Amino acid sequence: MLIREMVGQTFGQRWHYQHLLVERVPFAWHYHPEYELTLTRRARGMRYVGGDVAPFGELDLTLVAPNQAHTWQAQSRADGQTQEVQVIFFTREWLEQLTTGGLPELTGFADWLRKVQQGVVMSESCTRQLLPLFDELHQSRGLDRLSCLLRIFGQLPRDQAARLIGGAPSPEYQDKRVETALAWLHEHYREPVTLADLAQVTRSSEATIKRLLREQLQDSMTGLLAQLRIGHACNLLITTQMPIQLVAEESGFPSPSHFYKQFGLAKAMSPAAFRKRYHLRRAMQEDAPGMQSALVRTGVALHTGQQKSRII
Repeated sequence: MLIREMVGQTFGQRWHYQHLLVERVPFAWHYHPEYELTLTRRARGMRYVGGDVAPFGELDLTLVAPNQAHTWQAQSRADGQTQEVQVIFFTREWLEQLTTGGLPELTGFADWLRKVQQGVVMSESCTRQLLPLFDELHQSRGLDRLSCLLRIFGQLPRDQAARLIGGAPSPEYQDKRVETALAWLHEHYREPVTLADLAQVTRSSEATIKRLLREQLQDSMTGLLAQLRIGHACNLLITTQMPIQLVAEESGFPSPSHFYKQFGLAKAMSPAAFRKRYHLRRAMQEDAPGMQSALVRTGVALHTGQQKSRII
């Protein structure tokens, strides 16, 4: 199930930092209106951002765009070590206020963000260079922490080896009807959905909401549904032995043939081949000391000495 997570802005904050030490990161398909920059250490599993599903290693730094369905997943380590997750949430509005209100030095970072549609996976070399800053961010407070955050922002656009997820740029301004449409699709993607439904929810005509999705997201309702459904299906293929026909049904596809077609277009392989590839990867990781199974993510915070659930 895809859920809407409440984070920083919900509590009156325009940026928010969280640190977690977790035993594992189970699958929790979710979204929120903030950008999310997540650094994961000592974990190994699968990363889901929209329709992009890929394995991640011991060190992973990924930026997720607003309202983009996402999660990570990793099993407990064989050596018993905890997995460390540092998460930075921030809003576009906050960044633009800083840029226009006295910090023009942030213009380069703001321009870089406009190229991000679904997310960005940073290169390993960039991630390693940023580790000291993330350590400093965790230890510092007040203006020192804010200064550290801005230095992290300054480094991200310099990563020439970063991988953009999606490709088309995100609009500077998003129509409220598009936000409403996305929220509704996130809740109902496993159900039969029509453009007429979306038009009714957004109080617009079918032609208008179709145009807005194309102009502001460079996508269609069908494309957005496919991303959400394929992400859900990938998790079922990796983590269960559910028959593929049932995977298609549980993920919201109207028929197995439609599922095979959409999955092939998105992954350039069949669902069976995808399952075989990542089940084999998972089996090898479970047999190797010090390595985790390929899976997804939320966790239980241990660094405070109290158990605390948290979606990532």
